[in-house]
Amino acid sequence: MDTELDIFIPAARTAGLYPYLEQAALGRAKILRNRPIVSLDLASLRCLSITMHGSGEHVRTPLVFPLVRTDSFNFAPQCRAVHTLPGPDWLVLGGKGDDLGRLVAQALKARRENGERPVLRVTPYASLTGPLPQEPAEGDTRFTFRKSSENFNQPAWQNSVEKLLALPEERWHEAGISNTADQAFLFDEALTRLAPSTPRLILDLGCGLGQITRTLALRYPQAQVVGLDASAEAIAVAARAFQLPNLRFDAVDFSRPLCFAPGSVDLIASTNALPYAQDQLGSARELFGLLTQDGLLLNHCRAEESHLFWDFPFSLVLPSNTQIFLSDWFLAARESGRNTEISSVPLGMGAFYFRANQARPFSVPLDAMADAHRHDGPGPYAPWLSHVLLAHSKKARQTDEATLPLAQNHLERLSSVLNAVVRAPREIQGAAVVGWICNAKMLGLLPEFLEYLEAVLPGSAPVLKPVFEAGLAKGGEEGGSGYSS
Repeated sequence: MDTELDIFIPAARTAGLYPYLEQAALGRAKILRNRPIVSLDLASLRCLSITMHGSGEHVRTPLVFPLVRTDSFNFAPQCRAVHTLPGPDWLVLGGKGDDLGRLVAQALKARRENGERPVLRVTPYASLTGPLPQEPAEGDTRFTFRKSSENFNQPAWQNSVEKLLALPEERWHEAGISNTADQAFLFDEALTRLAPSTPRLILDLGCGLGQITRTLALRYPQAQVVGLDASAEAIAVAARAFQLPNLRFDAVDFSRPLCFAPGSVDLIASTNALPYAQDQLGSARELFGLLTQDGLLLNHCRAEESHLFWDFPFSLVLPSNTQIFLSDWFLAARESGRNTEISSVPLGMGAFYFRANQARPFSVPLDAMADAHRHDGPGPYAPWLSHVLLAHSKKARQTDEATLPLAQNHLERLSSVLNAVVRAPREIQGAAVVGWICNAKMLGLLPEFLEYLEAVLPGSAPVLKPVFEAGLAKGGEEGGSGYSS
């Protein structure tokens, strides 16, 4: 059976890229080169319909090289072969020729192993026209990606347990691992205002070394406080260090339902743990189901929206890091009849989280801002801050959802996040421009990328187009020195 892999490349780049495609087809497929077309209508392309397991996240796009890539450490291994799926058209907007050739060769090999006789059809195009419809269409190739289940903190726990057991709490930082500080103070205001006055059962999810659990047990001596973590090594340290009558620690498998009765928990607190849940919506619904009618869930962690902001354009057609998506938690809270308050938390912010961290014009102002505000408590939500505090309860003041990036279509939410740059402090604007251009250079994006950008993010084009017109023309960090709103 003959099947085609259609790949569209910028006409001005054909001479440089075609030899890599010829090499990829050698011994694997017949290669055909069409005449150049003046205008390529994005709506005519066969697309991927991409969803995220356990989330409302979705987007419709052709296989855009080099943007549609699932070989990040944050994606589960079974997600790393999206380019081998038959069906979607490929659209080249940058990248290296040898990398493109390698992926095309793998795609052709997969088709041959499936009993097909593939044909590689190459069509040069001069320009792109939009829009790109986001409604699923007949003939779309469906693809669901999953978050990685690997806990990157676990090796640190395993290697440091003996040292931690030998050190007093105030010296745990000497073990050289993260998550060794008591951050319960971040919950103080929300606890005072929203927590049940006499909670009976409190859970600390992903409690790590247990300092926050300990502090909650001291604050609520009448309550049973349980610290839960996937690391038996961390739990062993916590159980030995903190012994109170109303406190216990358990190692649990979070892939299974928690062993607590529905409607029995008055307070659930979690710090930097819930992003590990592969099924965000399922986990959120489970936790809200455990709460009493007046129960409170407090979640302090990194949000994906900050990666959409700082990692752009890596984040254009896929999330770049897969932290929590705010839309999932707002949706689950709404389903359970609870309101949601959201705050941004400067504590923990750092340039090292993001793709452009090696560029000093990016990292210096971002880290300076983080240093200046790291002792601030929770404040108004801003997508450029990496950490959020979500407070879910019936007594919470519902945040105006119209002001937040809560769309479940990836491109719509991304546009909302990027447009927030016009409201950002000037040092954030400057760092964003530098970061975006550095990321574009890492991806090797071509000037033709601008046409795709205008087609899929029309609402953000006035913000983004001047940045990338200058940046892709000049190259490197010189591409943007500031942003004028």
